[in-house]
Amino acid sequence: MPSALESLAAFTQDPALASHSASRMEALRLHIADTLGMMLQGALLAEGRAAMALGSRLAGWCACARLTEADDIHLTSCTTPGSVVVPTALHLASAGAFKTWGDFVTAVLAGYETLIRVGYAINGPRILASKVWPTLFAAPMGAAAVACRAWKLNTSQTAGALATALAASTGIAPPATMPNSSRCISLGAAAEQGVLAARAARQGALGDAQLLERRAGRMAGVRIYPGLLLQHLSTRFLFDETGLKPYPIARQALAAVEACRELVGRNTKGISAITVGVPYEQGRVIDHPGWPSNRMQSIASVQYQAALALLSPERLMEFDRTPPFATTALRALAAKVRVRADARLEAQYPETWPARVVVKWSDKRKSALVSIPRGDIQNPLRWKDVLLKATRHRRALAAIRKTKSQEPIPRRVLGALP
Repeated sequence: MPSALESLAAFTQDPALASHSASRMEALRLHIADTLGMMLQGALLAEGRAAMALGSRLAGWCACARLTEADDIHLTSCTTPGSVVVPTALHLASAGAFKTWGDFVTAVLAGYETLIRVGYAINGPRILASKVWPTLFAAPMGAAAVACRAWKLNTSQTAGALATALAASTGIAPPATMPNSSRCISLGAAAEQGVLAARAARQGALGDAQLLERRAGRMAGVRIYPGLLLQHLSTRFLFDETGLKPYPIARQALAAVEACRELVGRNTKGISAITVGVPYEQGRVIDHPGWPSNRMQSIASVQYQAALALLSPERLMEFDRTPPFATTALRALAAKVRVRADARLEAQYPETWPARVVVKWSDKRKSALVSIPRGDIQNPLRWKDVLLKATRHRRALAAIRKTKSQEPIPRRVLGALP
């Protein structure tokens, strides 16, 4: 009986993986383009420039995409797969690993499925509360899957590469909101580790394909459930459940912000209180009542993001918030936002990340429940939305338009990268 990693490897190298439906091909193209745009946007930020100065384009590209906090996200795994998978595929494309656009896209799909499934198998939304970053834990295996498919390794080599990549997984990184955090650079380094694992397998150096079984599913203190890792493999593509963000925001806060906009519009005068009810673990991520001191703190704080959405909604699209935008009115409104655990919403989490918002004025009270905010796979962004996110960077816009075409990827798209 094949091991869990051998089964995953067989899926990664399955020729049938190249047979995309038209809708999945279009979705892949959209996610590739969105990630490419975020890579370019991130490279404009101080943290992105620092990441690109390290000398590794792969690590830099991953960091730039992720630090925007506007990259794609899969909810039930709590992973942001595009920030690892797409830069890895572009890195390999720049070295001539793909002959056709179809080969490129298939490797991207293999990476998405692997990374998401690892996050799903470790119960990503729950483990995040234990300070284990699901995307970082899954990143080496996701990048390894891209490289193994690109280099057309056999199943044994691929399983060995996945095992080597898994052995490097910890999921431990500094908090994103910490000043001068290296969190996103850690993600880029993890992607490099995955490519290195595939390169080692290509040269005949293999990891233990029975690794999960020998360690009873535990790696670096993290429990991996093989049944979840392989659940509905080849019949249910978790990539199809991956959403996009409409602007930089912690995804856990998006439903609350959209509910505030729905309830209030521009009628902010006289608001006395805003209560945000969310599942407990969701609230732990977004409840930051103090005034943000840096860009990432402003993006993670539902208090700040809700006030910004109501008073200066055009600034939601600002990626560089250094320092965060501040006015007396914004500070006052943010101070009126309170986060509460709502037990009624627990059953929805993590399939959806909902929010029940109550807004009180001096003379009235309104409430709204939002479970499917804009950008969710059931309320998807379209090409115009992806283009809007990148309009401030001409190279990103040009690259996205080229990626949307059916043409093979290499030089014209890669030439637009920093």
